[in-house]
Amino acid sequence: MKTLLLLLTLALPQLSHAQSYQAKDDTAFPAAKHNFHYVGDDQPLKDADFSGTDLAGKPASVPPPSQPPPLVLAEPHPIEVAESERAYTDGKLDYAASVLAEAAKLEPADPTVLYHYARALYRGEDTREQSYAVYQRLIKLLDAYGRENEHTVTVYLPFLEAYFKLATLQLDAQQWAGASYNLSRAAAALQTMPEAVAQNAPLREQILQYQTECFANLHNAQLCRYFGQRTLRFFPKNQYVRQYLATLPRPKR
Repeated sequence: MKTLLLLLTLALPQLSHAQSYQAKDDTAFPAAKHNFHYVGDDQPLKDADFSGTDLAGKPASVPPPSQPPPLVLAEPHPIEVAESERAYTDGKLDYAASVLAEAAKLEPADPTVLYHYARALYRGEDTREQSYAVYQRLIKLLDAYGRENEHTVTVYLPFLEAYFKLATLQLDAQQWAGASYNLSRAAAALQTMPEAVAQNAPLREQILQYQTECFANLHNAQLCRYFGQRTLRFFPKNQYVRQYLATLPRPKR
């Protein structure tokens, strides 16, 4: 599949004077993150990918980082992935995971293999905790492929679900900053597909409510209120965020 790469340099409104986050729509990224890579397949970026234009038609202003992506590409396993997908659809979660267990051990492992292996483990009755390490490995690999760095956010669009599920596992582990970051990447991927936003309303609601929880625990009242109110704006029956909004101090006039 041909890489779809959008290189953006954005100036986002800063909502919190006390915390180094910038919020826009359903996302909140660290203030140092100015460059955004959106990739439409599971392949590493190449230097040639950085020679195009941004969405405004201007020359892309993001130079390729000094560290190239991994040079050794993972071997794809399409037959095993297809068999795992069928088993997953049929609810045979243990088998769906077992089909890919060996391929997932390879270094480097194919991102698509890791994705399907992790999602089967995530839904398994006794294997959810095992999925955590696999999701971490997958996202670490995608970050390397997409040249993630201190100034750059990388979002691999086909892996929206992986960002979200890793975030939920980070929430369980009370890793609030990491969870917020991956929730934002899931939201950013969703926002690139306007027709999918309405179709995935439950996912969007969860992203917003969990961001509210993250910023409550990060003691960022302004962003907690921002995401809590945004949740209720689009999902007025939501009860999850009310517990966090109820504890916030009154905003200063």
